[in-house]
Parts: sequence; C-alpha cells; structure tokens
Amino acid sequence: MHDGQPRVILALAAEANDEFVWNRIRTLESEIFSAPVAVKLGYFGREGALQTRPCITTNWITDSDDWTDVVDRGRAGCVCGCFIETGDILEQALRETRQAPVKAVVIVGDSFHGDFDIAVAAAKKLRAAGTRLFLFQQGRSGPTEHAFRKLAEVTGGAYYQFNPHVERVAERLPKMLEAVSHFATGGMQALEAQGNESAALLLEQMSAADQIAR
Repeated sequence: MHDGQPRVILALAAEANDEFVWNRIRTLESEIFSAPVAVKLGYFGREGALQTRPCITTNWITDSDDWTDVVDRGRAGCVCGCFIETGDILEQALRETRQAPVKAVVIVGDSFHGDFDIAVAAAKKLRAAGTRLFLFQQGRSGPTEHAFRKLAEVTGGAYYQFNPHVERVAERLPKMLEAVSHFATGGMQALEAQGNESAALLLEQMSAADQIAR
C-alpha cells in the first residue's frame, strides 16, 4: 500500500546499453527509500505486436526489500538501444497524477528524443499538478542538455550531468536520489536539512526556477 506516502517515478531512459546505471540503481534501495516514499520504476520493454517499445512501469514500491527484485525483472525485460521519447515518460506521469499526486519524476538518460515543444507542454502540465522533474544526464550532448535543463526549469526541478566513469568514484547519483526522496516527503525545507552538496545543488536550481516562474 502507498496511501498517504509521497509518490516518485524513477525512469531509466538510456539509449545506450548501460549496465553501469542499471547495476547502480539496483543497489540504491537505502538511498531511494531513505525517506518514506512510494516509487514506480519506469523503463522500456521488448517490442510489442506493433513493433514499438512501450513504456512499462512496475507497481508502486514502498519496501526497500522489494527493490532489487523489481529492478532485476525490469532489466530482464528491457531492450536498450532504442529511441526513447522523453515525452512518453511525461505523459505517463501525467496519467499517474490523475490517480494521486506525484511529487517528483526522475529521468536518468543519455539522449532526448521526441518533439521538444510537446515535451515542454507536458512538463508545464506536470508543474500545474504539483510535480517537479529531475533530469540526470549521462555523458555529454549539447541538445540533450538544453532539453533536459528546460524541462527541469519549467517544472521548478533540477538538472545534473554526470559521467558514469567518474561516478564510480564520486558516487554523486546516490546522493542525488536520496535528496529527491527527502524533497518528496518534506519539500524544500527537507533539502535544506540534508546539508550536503548534492541537496544544495538541487536546492539552488529549484529555488532559481521558482524565481523565474514568478
């Protein structure tokens, strides 16, 4: 059950076949559930009858003990190397908000695909529903950075670019996900209370985006 628990969607949208991110996400149950949240894992599955790779999501997860099994099942059913439309994730998030509020959507990805204007329109609807986007980019792509930054900005969320090879040492991604979980449960004050660099990075961007929105 997730009644009363803040809801967070975590979507893996890597075009490359990136074992590192899947393996890393698999071990982050303590960070993701460091606050009492309900999490839905999003990923892209095998080709269906129409030769498409639909977005597939799990049920809401509230117990860290279930996280590893869910990620393992997702990895087994995921086919990477496909063109992943960011807008698909946002549209699914919008559908979720019609059932109950979603505090945050986290997208970990390396490429933006799809219609940028449509994605921005969906992001604005998410902001109106009280949802913020956190976009964490793998690698370096100028167009992807521009798109991810804009989507984060229009929702009052945050963007961060990381290098998976450096992350093996720096371990920034776990702290980022931990900070998002705390934001989902306690808002900006919870981020301030975290008192670490990752939370401060998110807080700075979110505060700046809120000022622009005004």
